[in-house]
Amino acid sequence: MNDPIPPAYVDRLPGAVCVYCASSRSADPEYREFAAAIGARLASAGRTLVYGGSREGSMGAVADGALSAGGRVIGVMPGFLQALEIAHDRLSELHIVEDLRERKHQMLCRASAVIALPGGTGTFEELLEALTLKRLGIFLGPIVICNQRSFYDPLIALLDAAVREHFMAERHRAMWQVVQTVDEAMAALDSAPSWPEDALRFAST
Repeated sequence: MNDPIPPAYVDRLPGAVCVYCASSRSADPEYREFAAAIGARLASAGRTLVYGGSREGSMGAVADGALSAGGRVIGVMPGFLQALEIAHDRLSELHIVEDLRERKHQMLCRASAVIALPGGTGTFEELLEALTLKRLGIFLGPIVICNQRSFYDPLIALLDAAVREHFMAERHRAMWQVVQTVDEAMAALDSAPSWPEDALRFAST
């Protein structure tokens, strides 16, 4: 008997966007400026921001950008990271969860789209998990990779290699969109190709 296809993530907040980014305070300020601009544009477009809950680094900047434009901002943070990442104290909602696994789940299941900004290992993990879930037809929304300062060039090359070496199919390239600017990121949320609910049927190449 075949196993049933797992249900897609439920978009609890239509139009909400999950933004993956870093809490580092040491990265170039240009990254925080870009994050703030993304947050402000999401808010201006009437979109709810869902993110990791920190007030530091690009995470704090994206939240501050959205809040300054009157947007709704939902943070999700594991309790053990409250001291390290320093929870933002002006969010519309802050959900404290048990661990990183629950954080990723809670963030993604609240959103209809993903934007990945430059970041470290946590951001990489979140982005790659979202891509994996999309490949399996569990998450169906746009996944927009902001390649600011060519940061994601190595990852894009790796994804291209995975397709070239037949670990993924050519059609899997449609799972993500790569952009350079805030304008392109916002446009990609609306122009990304639809992703089929039966993607599991061609997940294995």
